[in-house]
Amino acid sequence: MLSKNLLKKTGIYAVGNLSSKIMSALLIPIYAFYISTNDLGYFDFSQTLMSVTSPIIVLAIWEAILKFVLSEDKLHIKTKMLTTAFVFSLIMSLVLILTVLIINSIFDLSIKYLGLISAMIVVHSLVYVWQYSARALERNKLFVVAGILSTIVNFILVLILIVYLRLGLLGLLLSYIFSQLSIIFFIERKISILSGLRLKNFEIKILRDMLVFSSPLVLNLISAWLISGFGRFLITVQLGNEANGLYSFSNRFSLLISMLGTVVTMAIIEEAILSAKEKRIDKEFGRTLESLFKIFQLFALVSVPIIVMFYNFISDTAYYNSLVFVPWLLLYAISNTMASNLGSAFQAISKTKYQFITTLLGAAITVVISIFLINSFGISAVIFGQLLGALTMLTSRYVLINKFISLKINWKPIVLRYIIFIVVTMICLNTAFYYNLAIAVLMVSIIAFQNKKLIKMSINKIKR
Repeated sequence: MLSKNLLKKTGIYAVGNLSSKIMSALLIPIYAFYISTNDLGYFDFSQTLMSVTSPIIVLAIWEAILKFVLSEDKLHIKTKMLTTAFVFSLIMSLVLILTVLIINSIFDLSIKYLGLISAMIVVHSLVYVWQYSARALERNKLFVVAGILSTIVNFILVLILIVYLRLGLLGLLLSYIFSQLSIIFFIERKISILSGLRLKNFEIKILRDMLVFSSPLVLNLISAWLISGFGRFLITVQLGNEANGLYSFSNRFSLLISMLGTVVTMAIIEEAILSAKEKRIDKEFGRTLESLFKIFQLFALVSVPIIVMFYNFISDTAYYNSLVFVPWLLLYAISNTMASNLGSAFQAISKTKYQFITTLLGAAITVVISIFLINSFGISAVIFGQLLGALTMLTSRYVLINKFISLKINWKPIVLRYIIFIVVTMICLNTAFYYNLAIAVLMVSIIAFQNKKLIKMSINKIKR
């Protein structure tokens, strides 16, 4: 069973993430009809570069903000921590901008939209700092509302810049940057961090302590990028932007699961930190992970026939050939999300180096398999490498965490659901529209029947 605090925080984050999921789902057909595979591939590659660069720039200090501020009770210490983190982040962002300008003026890089890509990286880094500050101050609803606002801004700008003005890649970049800026402006307006900054509150010792905690997580995040992002880089280099566009489009569906997983992961990390503070991490954490596994796997099972039916409506577009990749990316998303949830225990007990080691192990497997098999199997090689990398990270974390705390998970039903997923996938990919509709109805009916008590409890709580 999930704890009340975890359910409450998950519920709060889910409200904001649900809006993001709905908007993301609505954007998929827009991408299919208004964005070329080449432009989507380049945009996805830019986001991949952004994801790996951001934690390096500010040394993932947002992770330290959450850990240190959330664990601290004294207000004046919290103020010093936030001031120190923000001054450091702003300085490092300025350093990046100046570095790009200097290098570009010397070597004339001629990279398409280099300025906008640099802006994406800086804004992305700072958004994390503001978001994690809101969470550290336990302003979770503010965090959620900011996310909803960003999603709405992005959706409106996509409609204007891409559907109406037909700006393509430029429209994608501008929509993303301005939607992210809306998060910063909104959170800043509510908690006024910048207006409250005082240099006298900046302390080198606090910065050193925060960076000692967050620096190993930089390596962890980079290693995580090798699992999720290296494939995009390899596909772009070896197969071209169009192939990466197909991969990116098929990956949009698994991102819905990843976004849902992010909601739970955020809540789990906060609860784990607070539990460690009160020395109460125990076997309940294992039961929580089992419940989450079940939720994600059932969600993926229902998604497969629905996604196959959706592809029938875009059969005349260049993206139709990406259908075969979708189910396996869903499987990867589940494994990677649960590995992240399991890894939150390492952060809670300040054993982040083991989080890095396990991520590095998964990354190594992903990179080796992708490089050696891509010429023979193309995009499929990258997805296979990602899946094996995520499963390696998941199992190695389970083994290592049990050296520090007692965490037991019943793997039999989890493995069984994996097998059922593969069988359902093979059937759905080789049957017509109406058969998939029947499978979707059947899956929903079975899941509803098996969880009827939980559904009744939820309905009764809503009525109250």
